Amino acid sequence: MAKTTKASGNVALSALPPPTPWPGANARMLGLGYGLPVTPLARLGQFSAEDFERFTLEWASDFLAKQIDAVEVQARGGSGDKGRDVIVWLDASNVTPRRWQLYQCKHYDAKLGLAKAGIEMAKVLYYTHIGDYTVPESYSFVTHKGVTSPFQDLLDVPADLQEAMVDTWDDYSKSITSKQTIALTPELKKHILGFDFSIFSAKQPHDLIAEHAQTKYYLTVFGAPLLERPPPPPPPSTVAANEAKYIEQLYSVIGDALGTKVVDAADFKHSPRHARLFERSRLMFYSAEGLKELARDQMADQAYFDSLLTEFSDGLYYQYTEPNGSPMDRLKATVTAAQAIQLGAHPLAPHVTGKDREGMCHQMANEDILDWCNP
Repeated sequence: MAKTTKASGNVALSALPPPTPWPGANARMLGLGYGLPVTPLARLGQFSAEDFERFTLEWASDFLAKQIDAVEVQARGGSGDKGRDVIVWLDASNVTPRRWQLYQCKHYDAKLGLAKAGIEMAKVLYYTHIGDYTVPESYSFVTHKGVTSPFQDLLDVPADLQEAMVDTWDDYSKSITSKQTIALTPELKKHILGFDFSIFSAKQPHDLIAEHAQTKYYLTVFGAPLLERPPPPPPPSTVAANEAKYIEQLYSVIGDALGTKVVDAADFKHSPRHARLFERSRLMFYSAEGLKELARDQMADQAYFDSLLTEFSDGLYYQYTEPNGSPMDRLKATVTAAQAIQLGAHPLAPHVTGKDREGMCHQMANEDILDWCNP
């Protein structure tokens, strides 16, 4: 749920949780062989305005907030935002005055110039003048094509930008608010002439991408060859808490095969065949654990692994629910069928090994998806 706080001017601000993963990764660059990769800058240009604001929110929440030790990142873009797209709060809500930074997202087909940027700056000048909110510590235009050279010249010389805003105020007076035309009154002009225009800047697209690359969202949005997968670690000498459920099932399967109750590996150490099965199963489980870590750490979303587990669960249903035969028969049938299951264009498919396939069966047992003793 969104958390609502109060900002200066009694305007309700909706605090968003960290952005959810994007609907789909850039499959061209995830090793699926779908043609030449799309460069991040070109992909940035393919975003809709909503996607670009989402991208900016990801950057602000996972990179910028950490760099400046921000308290909160909020999305405000939309009707009635009063010129505020993404807000980064530097102080808690009980601090007065509460310091903040403002990031204005502009996703146009051409570079951003004063004609359009001026409207957004005029909003900040007007709303800070009437006290709807305080002056931000910094104000950055975030664009995918950058800004025009004349506008950058103005940003580089704040006094020139200040003068330009006064001279061209009539160009923005009707666009600041839909309720009325905002005339340049003596009081407003005095406010503008006393305003610190050095807070305005433009975030260069290549810098934005480089910084977004340091977030957990980057690979999912832009894609990149996954890092070489390290070999899975060997299973610990004693059963870990995270593998308890499938180990309990293995004990039941082996116990059924031996005709005795099994509660520990020592109960079947006299049977080399079952001891080897037990050790092999643990090795396979940890191989699949490595695949889970790959999805979580390098693709920034364990949901890729979870959806892969669902594919195995659906594809092997008839093997692990077969009512005839013994639990060992069902285990072997499930593991055997797992080697042939088709994974299609799943993003993790190129990285799935034979060990992973067998390990996925034990992952399913560990998640209570299957029970070889009670089909």
